[in-house]
Amino acid sequence: MTAIYDGLTFKTSLEAQWAAFFDLAGWTWHINPAPVGNWAPDFRVTFPCGHSECNETHTLLVAVLPCSSIEAFGKHPSLSHCYGIESPYDALHPSADAGAAFGSSPSVTAWEFSHGAGGGLYSVDEWLNGASSLWSEAGRRVLSNVQPSGTKI
Repeated sequence: MTAIYDGLTFKTSLEAQWAAFFDLAGWTWHINPAPVGNWAPDFRVTFPCGHSECNETHTLLVAVLPCSSIEAFGKHPSLSHCYGIESPYDALHPSADAGAAFGSSPSVTAWEFSHGAGGGLYSVDEWLNGASSLWSEAGRRVLSNVQPSGTKI
């Protein structure tokens, strides 16, 4: 099934729900950014960071996967891009801080990148208070727009 959110058609309702979530969270997103090696990200997402040793924002290239656990991501290519992704096309496709895997909810998300003087593994829940309530609202916004595959919109 395809899904519609904000006038855009997404491959899955999970992708559409993530787009709605990003809007509710105030995160900037772009769908289907340029491929990185053997992987085609679903989103490029930028979100604020208030840490004094960071830029004002962080950017992730995100794979949306229908997984209900972080372990189910396995060795997805998105997770092999840690601590920065440089693009030879900076003018058109700026670099990102990391690749990330986003599953069936904000608690099923993972990425590894530099933050402040350190870095490590992170998830949406660590970056955004109230992520689960935003996720529920995002689901409501998309649910009413789900279309069967092949339906003309």
